[in-house]
Amino acid sequence: MGLPLQSIRVLDLSRLLPGAYASQILADFGADVIKVEDPESGDYSRSLPPYGPGNMGLYFMAVNRNKRSIALNLKSEQGKALFLRLIKEADVLLESFRPGVMERLGLSYERLKQEQPGLIYCAVSGYGQDGPYQQRAGHDLNYVGYAGLLHYQRDESGRPLMPPTQMGDLAGGSFMAVMGILTALVGRASSGEGRFVDVAMTEGVMSLMPLAMTAYLNTGKVPIPGHSSLDGGLPCYNIYETRDSKHITLAALEPKFWHAFCTRIGHLELLPFHSPVGRGERDQAIEILTNIFKTKTRDEWLAEFADIDACVGPVYTPEEAMQDPHIQARGVALQHGEGGARFQSLLSFPRLSGVQIEQRYAPPTLGEHTGVILREAGYSNEEIERLREEGVIA
Repeated sequence: MGLPLQSIRVLDLSRLLPGAYASQILADFGADVIKVEDPESGDYSRSLPPYGPGNMGLYFMAVNRNKRSIALNLKSEQGKALFLRLIKEADVLLESFRPGVMERLGLSYERLKQEQPGLIYCAVSGYGQDGPYQQRAGHDLNYVGYAGLLHYQRDESGRPLMPPTQMGDLAGGSFMAVMGILTALVGRASSGEGRFVDVAMTEGVMSLMPLAMTAYLNTGKVPIPGHSSLDGGLPCYNIYETRDSKHITLAALEPKFWHAFCTRIGHLELLPFHSPVGRGERDQAIEILTNIFKTKTRDEWLAEFADIDACVGPVYTPEEAMQDPHIQARGVALQHGEGGARFQSLLSFPRLSGVQIEQRYAPPTLGEHTGVILREAGYSNEEIERLREEGVIA
């Protein structure tokens, strides 16, 4: 059985994390992803420390396997003509420029679909292709700030906390791009028509908060952080510190789990506090549980609840998560290379039956596959050498 996307070709013009991670997911599931890079600088993340094998940036290596790289100067007329030739055989174009850049290059969606009417054109940007902020510069931190997510991440003083990972780039950008591309491809299978996919990372982050946003849209009020049922407002759904200054997650939302939890700790008097009526009751129950959890270490609590369903779990460090026996058994890391060139990175998820994610191509050096790709497009060795000498390719 082949990979599910093996008949799909993607031209990826994106830089940095959002587009690169999206195209790696498509590549892992079989798409022929051609990373189109500037001959002089390439993807900026190539040079970002820390470095892996071959002095290649680990951030680049983490999200660029199973792709081929062509170094192509799109500002030259010959480069544009070459790109249009590649578009004829492409199913998907992915880019992450500010709105208008591709149009100024003469490579807008309207122009490209003249060459390939079935093209799925996915543009990933911070704020979308229209609206007052369409030309505004930004990065992940700006997007999660605009979306309202940082409002819910605060320290004890009330200061917004830096996000622990790139929620805007990944959840708002990469995953939305993959979802949009795959949806458009399914639609094309029946209609034969291409589509423009407009991914605004700020909107993608907002989609992670459907409960809070729906509450505001219908009541005009936003839930107070720490007071609603799923963000710390319930004793049965909270995070507690243990004796060794580590933490436990308790998520006993259903009455059966809460009953099992209270029974195991020997405090059946807490049963009525599953859903406290007032803030005073809530605070009282949380204080009682805070004191109880401080009587044992985190791992002692995990052992205590290992044999019952009460939705008790750990707060792991990334190292602990990767070393957990369940994670180890599932095998979430892909290993490739040998000796000093050995490298590991996360698999692409979800898992599909009959599909084994493997590294078909190592993260490419800049322009590593330029010659091969152009020969596939019908260019002769003499033409390729001439284009190289003229600085159109590298």
